[in-house]
Amino acid sequence: MLATAVRHVETVGLSLGINGTVIDRLTAEAGLSPKQFAQSWVSHDAFLADLFIELANQAQIDRADTETLLTTWQYLSMRVGDLRSAEGRRSVLIDIIRTAAEYNFEVVTASSKWRTYAALSTTISAWPEGEARARVLEALRASEMSFVETMENFYRNVLPTVGYRLRPMFNNDYQPFAVAAASVIEGLGIVRATVPPLVEAHFTRSIERANGVDEESWSVAALSFMGVVDAFIEPDPAFDAEEAISRLSGGVDVTPPSPGGEPF
Repeated sequence: MLATAVRHVETVGLSLGINGTVIDRLTAEAGLSPKQFAQSWVSHDAFLADLFIELANQAQIDRADTETLLTTWQYLSMRVGDLRSAEGRRSVLIDIIRTAAEYNFEVVTASSKWRTYAALSTTISAWPEGEARARVLEALRASEMSFVETMENFYRNVLPTVGYRLRPMFNNDYQPFAVAAASVIEGLGIVRATVPPLVEAHFTRSIERANGVDEESWSVAALSFMGVVDAFIEPDPAFDAEEAISRLSGGVDVTPPSPGGEPF
């Protein structure tokens, strides 16, 4: 029944209410009788609360976008030579951020699971106070923290590998950085629904490379993400390039665990 309702939400969108006609149709589609539905849920609101919790749980894996995380590590293994100089490391960082931000923005914020999660997060406050609302909020909190912890592990591995560290003021806590970075991408995803020309605009940016200056086209998502990165991180004066190159060249598994506990 919940799987049928999830497919319904992904097709028609999320609403905070659900009428008897829709419940009857979903029950029939799920192969249940009205009596069987009543045995599981005492009311339509009780079913709706369970549906919202299921939607929040499903968003945990979808938001992390494991493809972006895997691609980043694969890309690093092809740029190991650039890690030996400060200019090279900056170039690698910029290329990672630009590529990952643009890919993540297009893939994650275009997914139906993320759109549902975003809608649920912003509208659940309209629900009346009570046990059902508290359960949904707890599921959303758990989903958010699962995502933050996944991204924290990722940043904690990838940034030192390219010669950067979190600024000392953050006391080695990557979670505020993960939240700020995600808010940029997901906030732009929400705004894109109303002002797509502004969000999807690109601008020419001059990037200093070892062999000169390149003029590159940057999206609003990539530019904004880079701003967050520069606010939170700085070059690591103790960076050991040869050690990092050895780890990458030797195929050492430094990827973070997935939300399900297994390696990406």
